[in-house]
Amino acid sequence: MSDYLKIWRKEHTKIQDDLSQVNQLGILSRAGQMKLQELKKELESHLINEDLNFYPALEKTAEADTDLKQELSLFAADRDKIVSEAKAFFRKAESDPMAQDIPSEFRRLSAILQGRISREENLLMKTYEKVAGL
Repeated sequence: MSDYLKIWRKEHTKIQDDLSQVNQLGILSRAGQMKLQELKKELESHLINEDLNFYPALEKTAEADTDLKQELSLFAADRDKIVSEAKAFFRKAESDPMAQDIPSEFRRLSAILQGRISREENLLMKTYEKVAGL
């Protein structure tokens, strides 16, 4: 496994750990709110990292691989939806951190992010390893 993939998986693990810690601390608690802000920064950093390092290599290969091109198209559409939902959640959590629906919305967002991470690691990581010659 390449150094980049080790970093990428480490970022995924950190995001998953932060999601879990927010739940354990309670999203309405001060500690939970602080961990939530850390999670937001982790997500932003991870998305930038993926945009610069992960997806470009796959997209280059997809130019000659219609199956991969279709798969990446589905991942991109899913990602856009998730990013939009995450931004809306964080805007709401920052403007009204004690809103009654924040805990349920966070659990929903957490499940979506966990699913996305799992799909990326189970489907795209193997393709990336092939593309990168690992």
